[in-house]
Amino acid sequence: MNKLKLNYTSLSFLPILVCIPLGYQLINNIHFGGFKLFQEFLISAFNPKIDNEIIITVIKRLNETILIGFFSWLVSIIFGTIFGIISSNIFYKIFNIPNFFYHIIRFFLTIIRSIHEVVWGILLMQIYGINFSIGIIAICIPYIAVNSKVFAEQLETIDYKSFESINQINAPKFSSLLTLIWYPIINTFKNFGLYRLECSIRSTVILGLFGIGGIGTSIFLSFQTLNFRELWTYLWSLAILIILSGLIFKKIKFNTTNKILSIFFISVFFITILISFSYFLYFIFNNNFENFNSASSLFKSSSDLGLFDFLKLILETIILSLLSTGTAISLPPLVIGIFNNNTSKIFIKIFAFLLRLIPTPIILLTLLTFNNPSVSLAALTLGLHNAGITSKLLFKNLDSQDKRNYIAMKSLGISKKTSWLLGLFSQQAKSYLAYCAYRSDIIIRETAIVGVIGSVGLGWQLQESLSSFAWQEVTLVLIAYSSIAIVGELINGKIKNSLT
Repeated sequence: MNKLKLNYTSLSFLPILVCIPLGYQLINNIHFGGFKLFQEFLISAFNPKIDNEIIITVIKRLNETILIGFFSWLVSIIFGTIFGIISSNIFYKIFNIPNFFYHIIRFFLTIIRSIHEVVWGILLMQIYGINFSIGIIAICIPYIAVNSKVFAEQLETIDYKSFESINQINAPKFSSLLTLIWYPIINTFKNFGLYRLECSIRSTVILGLFGIGGIGTSIFLSFQTLNFRELWTYLWSLAILIILSGLIFKKIKFNTTNKILSIFFISVFFITILISFSYFLYFIFNNNFENFNSASSLFKSSSDLGLFDFLKLILETIILSLLSTGTAISLPPLVIGIFNNNTSKIFIKIFAFLLRLIPTPIILLTLLTFNNPSVSLAALTLGLHNAGITSKLLFKNLDSQDKRNYIAMKSLGISKKTSWLLGLFSQQAKSYLAYCAYRSDIIIRETAIVGVIGSVGLGWQLQESLSSFAWQEVTLVLIAYSSIAIVGELINGKIKNSLT
């Protein structure tokens, strides 16, 4: 039993077994009518449409995407920092506040974090109608909770002796707090915060597919009209934006001892808070509730959702999560291990980049051209998209790893694949599984996206219930969806802790 527990390399490949039931259902559901469309979609990638009109549209849509993404990121980082501080143990130790409030805030953040931004977006659009502000609010709600969790975890690594040393000199409590948290906050922002901007841009694109605006809306409209050349123009422009933003982030340096920079950060901090509050109040009081006139409508609406159907949807969502997670974990090391040469690695990296670049709904809609809607198709889509993300991390860690063991094994005549497996990947397997445990939390929440598009699970039922204004059903679906995400997060947290 202990050998199995410590054999992280084997555990990394074991989830690939999910491909057996997944592949069986996909083969049974295949139809050949849409292969020509799929072929046209792939060929158009090498022949995007370029003219003056589309360039102007691209610039306009990218500006909208950057505006929504950047403002969402800025607000979520700042409020995530605030909630991260007040949901960390160090805050309650310094100010002697009862832990009762700590547990309430943690529980509240867990609830709003468990629901994906697409779900928030669909819900808010149904209440307020399509509005530019919906995208910002929908992204900010879960992102604030996610960011606060990361900041809180970093603050709780502060040595308790540092707190006792400051406490002994009777320093002002606010000054003590600022002294203890300043460097962890800045370091977390450098290591995590800038990455969240890219995530915010991607979320903006996903919400754009549902009509919020930005380049996502143009991508979806192009797909609806089967104008694949135009579609790829938008996708390649999005790729350029993501690549450029990544290069800019690498060049950004933070000098935490620079007083001018510190004053700038604090100014931006408070100005963003004031603007956010005033903007939020303006939005609330200057927008009519179109389809949700009062809280009592929750109880007046009837529900036709039977218990058996409801349990079936929950089971579908859980199976979808497991199949997607298994694909995302095992596919990257399996493919890299089999095609272990420099040329193949280049093609794998390009393919992985495209899987990260193309929004999940577009991947699913493309696959639906030659396959019937099913849990397996939705799982394959979500699994491939996340495999593109996990492969990026795996490549990065393998490239930076010491290769002496790999070279030594090859020099002894051991095959290249075995040398890669035992000399390189085995040293990364533990940390890779720990990251995949974190990634599986995100996969559970992302089941809503493929559920809405692929007509499976709780995501599909949420869309149906919202369309018929059945708010009681909506509430039940949100509770079930949130519960699955929270239980999954607890399980993955245990797994991650055992791997670190």
